[in-house]
Amino acid sequence: MSEDAAPPRFHPNAVHAASGPFDLTLTWLLHDPTVLPHGQEGPHEPRTEAILQTVLSYGTAKAMIPLLVKVIADYEQEFGPIPSPGFDELSKGS
Repeated sequence: MSEDAAPPRFHPNAVHAASGPFDLTLTWLLHDPTVLPHGQEGPHEPRTEAILQTVLSYGTAKAMIPLLVKVIADYEQEFGPIPSPGFDELSKGS
């Protein structure tokens, strides 16, 4: 990639996490509920497509947590709470 070229951008709306003994793999997904299979008419069948995979060491993944917490807290301070179904239950460690 040249210095002037921007890296590719993706806008995933779902993620799958898989862990191994040495790293964490995040598979970023695009879930599109409006796609019809080729030639089909009628009700839409959702399509989910993997668009990117990132592999992180556990140290890198853990180091990202406070960064993400700060960025999200700053955003919510300015714009209000971000709805996130299930987040409260997960954050309680239950």
